[in-house]
Amino acid sequence: MKILLEEIMELAILSGEVLLKNGAETYRVEETMAHVAKACGAAKVESFVIPTGVFLTVNDDSGRSITTMRRVKNRTINLDRIAKVNELSRRLVDRRIDRKDAYGILKHIARERTGFSLAPSMIAAGFVGGGTAVLQNAGVYETLGAFAAAASVRYLAHIVSRLHGVQFTFEFLGGMVAALVGVILHDMLPAIGRDAVIIGGIMPLVPGVAITNAIRDVIAGDLLSGLSRGLEAALTSVAVAMGVVIVLATHSW
Repeated sequence: MKILLEEIMELAILSGEVLLKNGAETYRVEETMAHVAKACGAAKVESFVIPTGVFLTVNDDSGRSITTMRRVKNRTINLDRIAKVNELSRRLVDRRIDRKDAYGILKHIARERTGFSLAPSMIAAGFVGGGTAVLQNAGVYETLGAFAAAASVRYLAHIVSRLHGVQFTFEFLGGMVAALVGVILHDMLPAIGRDAVIIGGIMPLVPGVAITNAIRDVIAGDLLSGLSRGLEAALTSVAVAMGVVIVLATHSW
């Protein structure tokens, strides 16, 4: 029974770790770990999740328990992985898959490379920026400028991730890049509205998911996680704003 309990713990906490690393809500991480552990035979499960760590205690029928935690340093938004882990937990609960197979699949989900390559990502970011400019009643040139600014920000994200840079460094530099594109285009063609280009360029940096999760956690009573996510979103907004303000202030001189 000792080995079984340890295997249950490893599977459950790995599922929580993958979810938290990829942007899942606090309640989803806690519930998924509990469902996975109980589906594997745990008698009692207690979990506690904060944005930087996962804590889990699993008990068996004899009363023996194991407690462990996982530190989560790097977080991103990957809804594909979240969906795959959720589906895996449902299959486990419905007895459509056994524990060992589930662990192998979960390890694969944690390691696999998902998402799009650089070029499609830049194009998608460009459409986000261009679409935002259109919503501001921007003209053709402003829309194209916002497309270029947002695509440039996405390229910068790729460079910073390759260098293992800090998240807030990228957001600060991203704000600067978006502002630089807007300022340069406006200086070259004064008819191009600088503000529309900058706003469209920084749109991929807006922490919409973080804000949504923060509000969701606070409403659900997960105050520590909600406040932490809210503070992270606020710092992201400040970093982007500082990058834009520095460029605009320097240009005005």
